[in-house]
Amino acid sequence: METDFAILEGIQKALLDGQELGWAIQKLRVFIHNHPFLRVGSQFEDIVTNYQLMKEYMLKGFKDEQREKLYRNLLCRMVRLVNDIYLRLQIEKGIGTFAQAYNKTDKMNYSFDSITETLEGFVQDIAMLSLEPEDSRNDKQRQIYRTHQHYMENVFESFLVSGQWSDSMVKSATQLLVSPTIDVNDARLLVSALMLSAMNVFDVNKFRTLVNVYLEAVDDVLRQRALVGIVFALPKNDYSLFPQYKEAISLLCQQEKNCRELLELQMQMFYCMDTDRDNETIQREIIPTLMKNNNFRITRFGIEEKEDDPMDDILHPDAADKAMEELENGIQRMMNMQKAGSDIYFGGFSQMKRFSFFYSISNWFVPFSVEHPELQHVMEKMKGTRFLEILLENGPFCDSDKYSFALAMTSIVDKLPANMKEMLNSQEMVGPAMPIADKNSPAYIRRMYLQDLYRFFRVCMQRTDFHNPFDYVKDVRNFFFANPVFSDTPLRAFAIELDYFLMKRKESRLLDMMLKNYEEHDNADYLLVSAQQALSQSRLEEAGKLFNKVLESQPDDERALKGLAQASFILGDYENARSCYQKLNELRPDSRQYLLNLCISQINVGSPEEGINGLYRLDYETPDNLNVKRALAWGLLVQHNVEQAERVYDKLLASGKCMAADYLNAGYCKWFAGQLDVAVKYFREYRKGVAEEKDSLSLVEVFKGDAKLLSQYGIGDTDMKVLADIICEEDVEVH
Repeated sequence: METDFAILEGIQKALLDGQELGWAIQKLRVFIHNHPFLRVGSQFEDIVTNYQLMKEYMLKGFKDEQREKLYRNLLCRMVRLVNDIYLRLQIEKGIGTFAQAYNKTDKMNYSFDSITETLEGFVQDIAMLSLEPEDSRNDKQRQIYRTHQHYMENVFESFLVSGQWSDSMVKSATQLLVSPTIDVNDARLLVSALMLSAMNVFDVNKFRTLVNVYLEAVDDVLRQRALVGIVFALPKNDYSLFPQYKEAISLLCQQEKNCRELLELQMQMFYCMDTDRDNETIQREIIPTLMKNNNFRITRFGIEEKEDDPMDDILHPDAADKAMEELENGIQRMMNMQKAGSDIYFGGFSQMKRFSFFYSISNWFVPFSVEHPELQHVMEKMKGTRFLEILLENGPFCDSDKYSFALAMTSIVDKLPANMKEMLNSQEMVGPAMPIADKNSPAYIRRMYLQDLYRFFRVCMQRTDFHNPFDYVKDVRNFFFANPVFSDTPLRAFAIELDYFLMKRKESRLLDMMLKNYEEHDNADYLLVSAQQALSQSRLEEAGKLFNKVLESQPDDERALKGLAQASFILGDYENARSCYQKLNELRPDSRQYLLNLCISQINVGSPEEGINGLYRLDYETPDNLNVKRALAWGLLVQHNVEQAERVYDKLLASGKCMAADYLNAGYCKWFAGQLDVAVKYFREYRKGVAEEKDSLSLVEVFKGDAKLLSQYGIGDTDMKVLADIICEEDVEVH
């Protein structure tokens, strides 16, 4: 049976995709009748009345030039009404986050004028504190921050469950959020609330507000939060029905700098999605080394420094240096991972989100501040140290982790040895300081905010009430580059960079979406990416055509020549493969790989002497290259030099680095030499090697694939089948 939410989503889709107003009205009328508690008010009846008048005018034969515009206007009003009903249904059905937020804030006045007045009043109150007597100033300050924090939690939650905004609210909200007269941390927090609200139920006017804030804000942190909010709030359905939506997208992509930041953001989201893999690497390979070489032990009485064993200096004089080197290498490896974009702290800090601080949803998004009321007891315990100051200024952590770090320190600070307490005043306690320029860069600001969001969508108890924007397996809506709304914007110019990024990561499904969204059949880079994608998906004829098209305009393009050679070789067009590798060898005479492939192509095209001579040269220059030996042995078989081929295969099998295919080809060699007993042994080894492969062929099919070579030695179809049966019988006997 269709759920209530599914019914509303169906109505929404009919309005946005099919623009079926009449059908949607009928369905919604039944839905409202079955859910009288939704209190829709006069909005629905007003839409129905206007549509009825439109139909009556048409029946009377009136020609109305505004009819299409009015119809679209009614469609948009219906979409917004359905969105409001969807949110109301979430609240009435008791979906935790939204029901709690609504019940908490429903009776309060959170108009933009009221919010602006309160937030400006807070800034003034803080400024006036300097006039307070010193003995009462701290108490007054704590009270002001406590009251303000409570207020901000409520405003955050009122934003979260606010219905569809009007056009006038866009202007009021933008003025509030970019105002220089309110605390910028308040604006940053409310932008996150706006993002969550629009993520839950899309609102074109909330979306426009986020775009305005990104374009108009002076504060870089606020701008980057708004940018992330924009892409996370993109709707699941196509909202091109709303001209304001397309206009906002157009404004967003007008400047090259904005498009560059969008590209960087999309890439950064992939690094976030690598977090589990990176964490596994850290836990398995790096942490054991760090733990082995630390100089402290944890006891029930606290943390104690280990005493040095005097015998170690005698028995292992270089042990300390080695331990220090391992420790430094482990730390350096983590730092390198961090510079590359990895979230190296998630594994540890994800276990530190059980403090009551994180019971409030707004605290997952609040910028780090030592004035936060829930850090007051921390401030008291850490008095006399610069730890929180250093953490705030230089700690390479996202805001959420800074709060975790500070709260966790209070539970262990009393148990720390004296020398570690002294370390609380040093930068080393929170890791290497970020250079100011890097810390203030848009990329770093975005990365820290994305890490905050990643923790929320992975760890927060309320996370299940929202779709996870980092989970492209279940929902790709936040792979925003592939959204058709961007296809005709200046963002198109940056698509190729992302294509190559996705190709490198082997994100085949997403790359297909990109190629479909940004078709440019006259663009060599687009054709090249499309050809590489077709090649990777074994669409060989298509790949060949695309590579050839690139070569028409760029005959010396190395990537296209290499791709065409690969496609041709797999298709069995060895003549074309030889031609491509010949050109590649001329372009890059220093490349041994191209020479190797050229030699193999020459052998396959019927010029074994030429190919073998080249392979002998390569084997002399790179005696440890087993691929050269494999090609040489095969060429010798083609040339009917079985004895020489035998010697090469014997070396290959004795190397300890052979592949399953080496046993197959060595088996052919023994077969041709009349040593069937050894051949059978090798074929059985080959079968063991490929037994676990999903698409492994039967031995008869493998033999038929090499029928051209086998026929040169007088081996026909019957011989292949009989020998395959012999090998299978031996397998049965063994088992």
